[in-house]
Amino acid sequence: MPKKSYALLSMTLASALALSTAGVAGASASPCGTSTTSSASVKAKTAKAATAAPSSQQSSEKANQKKLAENKQFVLNMFKDIFTDHKLDTASKYIADDYIQHNPLAGNGRQAFVDFFAPFVKQNPQYNVEVKRIIAQGDLVLVHSLAKTNKSDRGMAVVDIFRLERVNGKPIIKEHWDLAQQIPEKSANKNTMFPLAGTPVQVTPTSSKQVAANVKFVTTFYNDFFNKKDGDALKKYVDENYIQHNPSVPTGRKPLESFIPMLKSNPDSRNNIVRVVAEGDIVALHVHAQNNKDDRGAAVIDMFRVKTINGKLKIVEHWDVVQEVPEKSANNNTMF
Repeated sequence: MPKKSYALLSMTLASALALSTAGVAGASASPCGTSTTSSASVKAKTAKAATAAPSSQQSSEKANQKKLAENKQFVLNMFKDIFTDHKLDTASKYIADDYIQHNPLAGNGRQAFVDFFAPFVKQNPQYNVEVKRIIAQGDLVLVHSLAKTNKSDRGMAVVDIFRLERVNGKPIIKEHWDLAQQIPEKSANKNTMFPLAGTPVQVTPTSSKQVAANVKFVTTFYNDFFNKKDGDALKKYVDENYIQHNPSVPTGRKPLESFIPMLKSNPDSRNNIVRVVAEGDIVALHVHAQNNKDDRGAAVIDMFRVKTINGKLKIVEHWDVVQEVPEKSANNNTMF
């Protein structure tokens, strides 16, 4: 399928995150084996457990949010030092020596990254990357950015995904995936390929439970619509006033209906979700889109914003970046 077609169809199934809670109750026993816990004691312990559980969950949430904030700030610092200030001598501060690279143009390892990037910035001294959004989940950090070689360049929409590890308590980037798409001169909508003006780079944190619900909602829609070819999924999951950032598609839910015949006429097409990164109201899917099993296909990042409307969760906004999988690569890791 041509790149434009992938862009139209990109919007695949991943296992949704699940949260489980467990409660532990205990009572003392008499030497005879019978419980000596009084009714009042049971009530007191039950009340204490009820208050302790939320407190424990809140502490866990705070610790998780703190770690995500640290990971994001670490990546933002790297973007400034390397992609904005071109300080390649700081690479060892951010990138592991045995860095795993999925960009098909570069080899594995930190030195391969430096060797690839150094001549590029020498040729393009005005190269700059403006971060438009950053989200994190677990050990993954996703950055949605505008990359320009000079001030007059329309630039490219880029999504980078980094996997971080902790060494002696400090973060280091261990693995990297990315996609880039040239920003076209004209667009079918006026929303640009980035968040709307005034949207903060950092999303508002929400509970792990809500993030899990968001992921399940979005991945269910994605699988139903793109893989099961169920056209009814649009009205069920997507808001009527859906804001579209794909430059090939007009804004609103209605234009998506035109894809239904295309999907049904191509039963072998699959959009396979490889990984999910979600935070706040944003769910990002890293997808391998193929017309059939023999097609190299395209790497896709689909980002959705969800919102509760009249008590029901709905997909209200969408961004994507699409890049065809090349025939050859400088590494053996694939783009996934």
